[in-house]
Amino acid sequence: MTAICPLLSEVLRPQHLTDLTLPQRDIDRLQRMVASGSVMNMLFYGAPGLGKTSAARVIKRLMGCESTEIDGSSATGVDFVRDQIEGFASSVSMFGNQKICVIDEADYLSKQAQAALRHVIEKTSRNCRFIFTANDRSNQMPAIQSRMLMVCFDISTSDRRAVQERLIARYEMALAEAGIAYDGSRLREIVAIYYPDFRSIANRLEYEFGCRPESRLSNEVPARDSV
Repeated sequence: MTAICPLLSEVLRPQHLTDLTLPQRDIDRLQRMVASGSVMNMLFYGAPGLGKTSAARVIKRLMGCESTEIDGSSATGVDFVRDQIEGFASSVSMFGNQKICVIDEADYLSKQAQAALRHVIEKTSRNCRFIFTANDRSNQMPAIQSRMLMVCFDISTSDRRAVQERLIARYEMALAEAGIAYDGSRLREIVAIYYPDFRSIANRLEYEFGCRPESRLSNEVPARDSV
């Protein structure tokens, strides 16, 4: 039976704050926050594929606290917020530290759910912090936005080169550790073409250099299609 190799999009998913495709100054600020043992309520927003969900997961893992992750599209009303979110956030952690509630795709939260969350965020502040991820922050009502630190994952033109170079270096290391042969020039081309959608970059790398016997056993450069 042929073993199923993990998708490169998962292999390349950030595992540390330094893996994030944010400017270094934002990585430094998040590192200081985690090191303090207390994170703020935050909304990570930006275009799809920029690593917002990965960033939230890295933070909750590094904090080593009780956490939960909720699909924002399922939080459709007051009852869901009360039963599934407030119940978790209001109870004291068994470890005596902060809890973290990640709400992924928070731009799909219903208006009723957002209205209920306004009070939950404040009422449970002694026990829990919230990290929202969203492609479009404008779907969050102003009363929610004012309660969160806004962290933009869209990368400015001035930061583009530094972020790309850091991304390429990480991909080169990950591919080498996985024993996957790759063409360095083509890797750079793929990053340039699909940037800033890092999920699309990973998918293209999977397509061209992924888990194939020849890529693991030889140094031959795989055939390439134009993109």
